Amino acid sequence: MRPLRPFRSLLLAGLPLFSLPQAIAQDQGASDEYITAHGQSTGLNARPAIGGRLGLSLQHNPASIAIIDQKIISLRGYTQAEQAADAAPGVTSGGSPGNPAQLMMRGFSGNQILILRDGFYFGPTTMVNRPLNAFNLEAVEVLKGPSSVLYGQGAVGGTVDMRTRSPDPDRAHLDALVSYGSFNSWNAGIGGSLPLSSTLAIRSDFSRTSSDGYVKGANPHSNDWTTTLLWHPSQNFSARLGMDYLTDELSTYYGAPLVPGSAVQDRAGGLLHSSSGLVVSKASLWRNYNVANPRASSVNATPTLHLNWIVNDRLTLHNKAYFSYAKRRWDNAESYSYIGSSGAVDASGAAIAPGRIGRDRFYVYQNQHQVGDTIDARFDTTVFGLKNRLVIGGDAYYLRFIRNRGFPDASYADSVSLIDPEGSALGNFEGEYPYRKSPTTLIDAGLFLEDTLSITRTLRLVGGFRYDWLSLDRQNYNQNGQYNAATSFKGHYNPANFRVGPVYDILPNVSLYGVYTTAEDPPGSNLFLANKGQFSRLSHSSQGEIGVKASALSGRLVTTLSLFDIRRTRVLVQTGQDAVSTAGSQHSRGMEAQADWRLDRHWTLSGNVAYTDAHYGTFYPDAATDASGNLVPNVPAVTANLWAVWSAAFDLPVDLGAGMRYVSSRKGDFANMLSLKDYALVNVFAGWHLRKGFTLYGRIDNLANKHFVQWADTSYPSEVLIGAPRSFSISMQAGF
Repeated sequence: MRPLRPFRSLLLAGLPLFSLPQAIAQDQGASDEYITAHGQSTGLNARPAIGGRLGLSLQHNPASIAIIDQKIISLRGYTQAEQAADAAPGVTSGGSPGNPAQLMMRGFSGNQILILRDGFYFGPTTMVNRPLNAFNLEAVEVLKGPSSVLYGQGAVGGTVDMRTRSPDPDRAHLDALVSYGSFNSWNAGIGGSLPLSSTLAIRSDFSRTSSDGYVKGANPHSNDWTTTLLWHPSQNFSARLGMDYLTDELSTYYGAPLVPGSAVQDRAGGLLHSSSGLVVSKASLWRNYNVANPRASSVNATPTLHLNWIVNDRLTLHNKAYFSYAKRRWDNAESYSYIGSSGAVDASGAAIAPGRIGRDRFYVYQNQHQVGDTIDARFDTTVFGLKNRLVIGGDAYYLRFIRNRGFPDASYADSVSLIDPEGSALGNFEGEYPYRKSPTTLIDAGLFLEDTLSITRTLRLVGGFRYDWLSLDRQNYNQNGQYNAATSFKGHYNPANFRVGPVYDILPNVSLYGVYTTAEDPPGSNLFLANKGQFSRLSHSSQGEIGVKASALSGRLVTTLSLFDIRRTRVLVQTGQDAVSTAGSQHSRGMEAQADWRLDRHWTLSGNVAYTDAHYGTFYPDAATDASGNLVPNVPAVTANLWAVWSAAFDLPVDLGAGMRYVSSRKGDFANMLSLKDYALVNVFAGWHLRKGFTLYGRIDNLANKHFVQWADTSYPSEVLIGAPRSFSISMQAGF
């Protein structure tokens, strides 16, 4: 942890700032620690649902948690949940349609980042999650580090929960949004909350996004409808019935092909460096090498039910149940390989001329059914005279996942020009049909407990434990329909994990914490890709974290700082479209800091910075590559965000704002021969409050039109995903 030593001095030097008279004068006896609330709150008093079932405030939860609420989402113009998640310290998103909703944090990405929807888990992140429209969300909550104890899945890098809006039982609300911008991009939403009676309220939101895409032919669009019915017959009981229905078509842009620098005269600068001389041609920037009729569509329907019963002052019962159905379809040319010499042929047997781009075909059809239930009881008691809160519960779910896939027998289905790629039709190819079928059944049952013990008025001990019974039935069938016993397997696993850590209040509004957490999870980058013999034991992870959380200046300044060290063993990593490899181990350590400062009634500053050092242990992704000790791909050493907002500028009904995002250089492959260069993006906006409840916004993103590589998907090593160029939008928001 040597690189982190300077932060210790910085932390100690900053503590006197929080020894202000206002802080000392706070009522130390007043505490709403044991009041559970999931509504909007501010500063370190917020109690996000992602923090666990104890209802701990941010200040007294021994974990790094970030909340991006609807107010921030609206102000900064985020249209999708992943954009909001990027605002948290150390988070970057992938954007690949092959792995939608992919995030990176604390050196881990893909399925090592758990994504929830209203606290529910629906399967491997990269395979089942879809980008969500931000208009329908109340907040995006981000929990850093392993979360097996809380959610039964070994999300090593972190967990992200997309929380939909809830009904307001007290008064009616109406929210609306319409936006138009570059690339013929439309974003519209309408929703509201309505009390139906003194005990019944409903909230419904519908949103649609559509665009031609910053790459011609990508054409992403989505429709998201969420409805929640809240029944609150008494102060002690509530029932919340929700429905989420999403249909979408992802962007079908998979990136620009990497080509030898000697083969082109127009290499694009500022994007990457390759020790093997690979570059990106300027002619290929923002060009679509996919087929003319691609598809990456889905239909998702999820009804949920929450029941909450306060039996008495000491006992509260909670139950949540859900059912999920999803159908997803991918039909694309996803891999684009530069043909440097003669001899390559396509699926029809025709020779591919050197200098052209060979394309594959990738067909995946998924059908998923999942049903689950969680029940827990919360006890507020005393232990040897000490205040204590204990949560005991259990959950179970059944997941049936059927994956059909087909690939042409040839290495290249066809080819296109590098400079002017012809779309051509999807086509049918030898060896594609019938599809290979892989039905998988996952059954999980778990028992868990969480506890917080107030040892003194200023010292708390927070802990948790979970034990699971996990049953996996992974089946594969050949193209002729015969069962493939050589790759199919059944497994039974019993992970047991815990977390424990103290929280100490130096001052009423300054707390130090430390926590040790373990996690076990399916070791594959994607559980539903692992085959027989590739693993026999679950992956194991452990994290040590220390940090400080503080507020000052009567709550106008809120800041957090954390240092972490994560070690993971028995790891599998996805190395191809349908392959995984034993990575052995991974070590990640770093620092994250966040600060929000309300200078006065006009000025607000907010920023964060993160440092991450992530390496593999022993790792051979293929027979020819020794990646042991190498940096983990797509992990920047430094990420930083900074926002400034000038409200009521010049004492006019106008808000002005600017934001800067910096991402340092990253490796783009396992061998570390490809380096993605750092980049900084600047966004600006202006808001005009036309009248109460109506605001007109104008925005420019990527003001300097910076060209950058957003992601290098290791499943597609022959290409990189180019980020969006400069764009503008104008929007009208209404809320009353």
